[in-house]
Amino acid sequence: MTDQEGRVAHHIVRADGRVLSSRRATAQFYAASTVKLAVLAALAREVAQGTADLADTLPSQDTFSSVVDGAPDYRLIPDDVDHGMPAPGEPMTLAELARRMIVISSNEATNILFARLGQPAVGQVLSDAGAEGVSMGRQYGDFAAAKQLGPVNLVSAAGLTSLMSAVITGRLCPDPNLNAWMIGLLEAQEFPALSRSLPAGVRWGSKSGSVDGVRHDFAFFGEPGPDALVVAVCTSGYEHEAAGELITAIGAAAYGLAGV
Repeated sequence: MTDQEGRVAHHIVRADGRVLSSRRATAQFYAASTVKLAVLAALAREVAQGTADLADTLPSQDTFSSVVDGAPDYRLIPDDVDHGMPAPGEPMTLAELARRMIVISSNEATNILFARLGQPAVGQVLSDAGAEGVSMGRQYGDFAAAKQLGPVNLVSAAGLTSLMSAVITGRLCPDPNLNAWMIGLLEAQEFPALSRSLPAGVRWGSKSGSVDGVRHDFAFFGEPGPDALVVAVCTSGYEHEAAGELITAIGAAAYGLAGV
């Protein structure tokens, strides 16, 4: 355990909204990287609307502007740097940025996309998904904003299952090819926890997130669609590995009880 009191919340549903198990599902936690899925959905919407193309490019960045007026530009702390990003100024396609954001959870890629799309577009995704208790009000590493605005990047287990369900049932984007693209990125996740004990051959996709003392994961199990199993677990106050074991155990229990 860390110095914080340990907290765990879970929400287990079918993607059509049927609740199978829930505990403290509306409790809010710092979001870590989980809200990056909302940025992905906002990008897919722009592409579907014709106001963006996945082949469009933006320059790579390692320095970002704070949302706080007068605050200096900032860089991510060393532990949060994505060393696989191209040198600043080098072009990256929107597709490349999205992949780094979801698959390896790049904060730089997320910040670039968030600035391009705007907070209102991300907020609209969360609203349309019915993701109550989930918000993204600032970029990653913007400590001036965190100090002035307080906690604005937040999640709840229930809200995360709503977001995942909306993505895998196609409710957020009208283009089936873009929906398949988003699901494919979730299936390429490099830092899963919920799915680690699933039987071989079970289809899954997820978006995890962690910082010191906080670790979450939310995932779908089975074929994407209304009958898919959707699981979200949020934790705080646990050491990283202990939180991971807890999340994996809940994922295995959810699959064992409900199957896909």
